[in-house]
Amino acid sequence: MSEHRSPSRRGILKGAVAGAVVAGLGGATAAANAADAELLAMGRELEALEAQERAADELSDRLYDEATRACPAPSAALLAYSWRGEPLFCNSGEGYRLNGEPYGALLQRVQFWRDQGVSGDHYPEAPLIADLKQWEDGRRAACDVNGCAAAMKELDRLAHIGHTLCVNIATTPATTPAGLRVKLQALAHCHRGEPGDGSEWISEVIKNNPVCGRGFTTDERLIYSVFRDVCGLLAGGLNG
Repeated sequence: MSEHRSPSRRGILKGAVAGAVVAGLGGATAAANAADAELLAMGRELEALEAQERAADELSDRLYDEATRACPAPSAALLAYSWRGEPLFCNSGEGYRLNGEPYGALLQRVQFWRDQGVSGDHYPEAPLIADLKQWEDGRRAACDVNGCAAAMKELDRLAHIGHTLCVNIATTPATTPAGLRVKLQALAHCHRGEPGDGSEWISEVIKNNPVCGRGFTTDERLIYSVFRDVCGLLAGGLNG
């Protein structure tokens, strides 16, 4: 019972850092093309894939918004539920959307009662869970009818292709600036879900405070630190 989040809502394709580095590295020569031909081919494939993702993402967003508007309103009990002053549902004027923090708190409460050995419908939140399932079933049906579910499956398919492609790029040695350009392109592709623009997501890693909550080793943080600083030098034209 998770809330839909399409790639554009996560901030699709935050590649500003890679763009700055590409500009600093300059154009690829014929010799570079020959030396890193495999990487360059994968870079072109990644660019084409990202264009497909953007189109599929825009379609899924539009269809999801339509399905949200068509979905029946949540029950009065769901609309009345809040956690620390935050309502479970927000009404944007174009349908109701789940509010992440109260939603997570509700599920945690249910798990708490189950961990205590309370089964069946014998816990206070049970009616809310039943109402929530009914609302989500209605939303899911609306997404099935208007094609949103199919669009999301296509996004998942493209994401799987992108992951495999980036793994192949990472394991293919780069011997020229043009090859490095492709690797930076792949790195930007992998980190497009981080908040902010430019190098903010790299800074989050260096400070060991990523949004995903995972810690990083000192070696990893150093690698990202070097990458960030080199990006700055290249974007500035390597003066001095």
